[in-house]
Amino acid sequence: MATFLFTRRPNLERDWPFVHDQMVKRLEALGTLKILNSTEDAPIHEQIDVSDVDGIAYYGGGKFTAETVAAAPKLKMVSANTDNGGYGLPLDALHERDIAIIETTRAWAQSVAECAFGLALMSLRSMGQWHEQMSAGKPLWTYHAGQFCDNPDFVNGDIGTKNVGVMGMGQIGGRIAKWCAQFGATTFGYDPFVPQSLLDEWGVERVEMDELAERADIVFVAIPPTPSAKHLLNRERIYKLRKGALVTIITRAHSVEMSALRERIVKNELAGAFDVYDVEPLPVDDELRNRANVTHTPHIAGRTVDANLRTADMTADEFERILKGQEPTFRLTKKAINVRREEKPQEGAN
Repeated sequence: MATFLFTRRPNLERDWPFVHDQMVKRLEALGTLKILNSTEDAPIHEQIDVSDVDGIAYYGGGKFTAETVAAAPKLKMVSANTDNGGYGLPLDALHERDIAIIETTRAWAQSVAECAFGLALMSLRSMGQWHEQMSAGKPLWTYHAGQFCDNPDFVNGDIGTKNVGVMGMGQIGGRIAKWCAQFGATTFGYDPFVPQSLLDEWGVERVEMDELAERADIVFVAIPPTPSAKHLLNRERIYKLRKGALVTIITRAHSVEMSALRERIVKNELAGAFDVYDVEPLPVDDELRNRANVTHTPHIAGRTVDANLRTADMTADEFERILKGQEPTFRLTKKAINVRREEKPQEGAN
């Protein structure tokens, strides 16, 4: 029977309130489970015996060092939430022994993608603004026309009739692109890493950034904060966007030159839908607030019970695959780590 170690910091529930119970339930169903719940800064192997451990679910509780790997001769698998960069893990020691690293950051993807899609739909129909007016008790049922109620100054109506450009088509952006195509939108995207076979399967065209900016009615920004992505949607490209276009930012604002985007939003030339910002928390006097052309959420896209549970489920599912001799689905590769950390994109890294 396999033995697993779940290392965690005592305040884990503050950030991930549903992970502990699900992780314990799932790993105990696979084998024997040890739990290290520690505030100590000492290496894991100095706090608990790891000599019989097959897999480690690492969520704090001590330093994970190369010496920890050496003290765990049976170790085959490690799961952690490292923002796809392997941060906090002894990567050289793990790679040297070909120990699988399961990256559970991807557990957020469905929740984040759904939030992005919802923000865009809300913006197209001014749902947030209608809700605010109804909640304030304002008289309604007064439209631009008897059979037209949307804001004519900005892209509006059905997402399926629009030209949609997606920046970054990984775990989050890929879902968004596929859904937009399924809704009938003409969907295209920028991503030097996603395989062409997936784009063909989704019905999504690959384009360069300049073309994306020139063609899009709606732009989804779903690029993580990698060094090479800094200001991909720069001032020049922001000013190429058609008047009234919608920019939805869902992962980080790192890839957007926000000063230029603010300028065009404040001038009522673009609409915005944001879950993330260049400054967080967004100041109460920020010019993006209280605008008819902006829809907001306060960085809540991935903060769901489902994302919590998937974090544990992804760990257990992948550990089970490895125990059966199967290749894990969500293994963190050297190429993916390089993409996350390096300045220059590497073709074909996923």
